Amino acid sequence: MEGPSLPVRRIAFLVVLALIAVSLPLAMLVNYQAGGYTLALAALVGGACRAVLPDSLCLGLLVRSRQQDVITMVLLGVGLALLTWKVPGG
Repeated sequence: MEGPSLPVRRIAFLVVLALIAVSLPLAMLVNYQAGGYTLALAALVGGACRAVLPDSLCLGLLVRSRQQDVITMVLLGVGLALLTWKVPGG
């Protein structure tokens, strides 16, 4: 098999997973807005990685076609950021 090793091919997925893992303690220990914005950032980073990186470096983020994945993740990230911003009581 040619190309980069399996951990290198999953680097985008691991970055998104790390951001998601950081968002829960932030939401519980700091405030929900910090966790919500970090979760939105994870979705936006996933969408950006899927849009820019080749398929061989996006294992774990490949679900549907590139266009559908990018649109879904960007809309999810923007939606989460707007909901986090609009909900009172942070």
